[in-house]
Amino acid sequence: MRRINPKLDSYELADLMSDSNNRDLLTQIHEHPSTWPELSQWAAHAIANPETAGAPPEPLTDRKPKHRLLPITPIIDDEPPRDTWNDSTPVSKPDKRTGTTIDTPMGVGEHAKDDVSLAEDSSADSTDEVAVHRHIPFTRIAGIMLVLVIAAGSAAGLVMAKKNYDHQAALTSCNHAIKQSDIVRIEWNKALKQAEPYAKLQDKDVRDPKSLELLGKIMQYQPSISTENCDPSLTADRLDRTRAEIGRANNQLRTQIRNLHDTVDTVKASQEQQQIDNAQNALSQTIEDADRFYKESANKVRDDNTRARLNEQITRARLMTRDHQNLDVYNRAIQDLNEVMQTVRDSMTTVENEETSDLGRSDDSAQPESDPQSSNRQPAPSAEGLSQPVTRGNPTWDVPGQSPIPSFPDRLG
Repeated sequence: MRRINPKLDSYELADLMSDSNNRDLLTQIHEHPSTWPELSQWAAHAIANPETAGAPPEPLTDRKPKHRLLPITPIIDDEPPRDTWNDSTPVSKPDKRTGTTIDTPMGVGEHAKDDVSLAEDSSADSTDEVAVHRHIPFTRIAGIMLVLVIAAGSAAGLVMAKKNYDHQAALTSCNHAIKQSDIVRIEWNKALKQAEPYAKLQDKDVRDPKSLELLGKIMQYQPSISTENCDPSLTADRLDRTRAEIGRANNQLRTQIRNLHDTVDTVKASQEQQQIDNAQNALSQTIEDADRFYKESANKVRDDNTRARLNEQITRARLMTRDHQNLDVYNRAIQDLNEVMQTVRDSMTTVENEETSDLGRSDDSAQPESDPQSSNRQPAPSAEGLSQPVTRGNPTWDVPGQSPIPSFPDRLG
């Protein structure tokens, strides 16, 4: 018995029913998996009135045809063995009034006739069976294989391209890390050179000696020297690990550079503060010296305006010490005080020179003149100038001559 292949879709089922030779399969439409209500109604109508049934309806739009790689047999012949038939096998007859089939039992006298008809039907079935041409679609298979080969080749090419790209990117990153390492080392050496003058300072030169100690510790840092290289023969993973190691070393050195710069700034500020403190102390000492000198110079200058300027400068300097000033202000105040004090000192020196000159003139005028009597005194005559006395009859002798009277100076010493 022929039956419809249950694997047919709706389009194949409609095409099968379009053939008038397959009208004996109308009773199977109702139970077919791919049928739809319109086709079932058409089949019932075609069974009842085949002349007015017309062509079968088109499938619904939501039913898409199947794309088959190999064709299938639309009609399956699964006729049961002949010995299984008996006289009680019902015969389906169409009912024209209801449009359904009615099963009627086969009579006893009709057995022989049915055997003949069955033989004829079997020969008819063999002639009505749809031939199935089973051939291998080499062209389609070749096309599919070609597509698969192309897809596999493309996938392999993409994998290789991705691998080469990753390797080149890792190599570039590794070389960049090495270049950055050279740049960071240059910056480190430059920072060390800038910090050397501050490292030579002593504790007395800064306000906070601990900053000098910290500076010395940072300058003793030795950067790690990496022995890794970016060999192109290395794998991408190895290059990435090398880049990561070099990058960590560079970051550590950058951190030390920042710490060194910050510590140098701290030492520099501490040195400036100490210089300001020293200048402030020096200004205070200069103010004390100027004030004492101002008092000592009273009535000892030729021009009192110099002392007045010194007093004004002392007052101005005292005002500066009350507020925190910068180093230049303190140094300028010290310089101004020294200049005014030098002016007063010069004025005092002038007065002293004048007094010394006046004293010398007064001493010269106070010296006594020479005695006129002593100047008019005649020197005593010498023994040689005296006349010899006359002696008569008595012996005579020589009398030595007298020395002249010495003259004494008017002033001693």
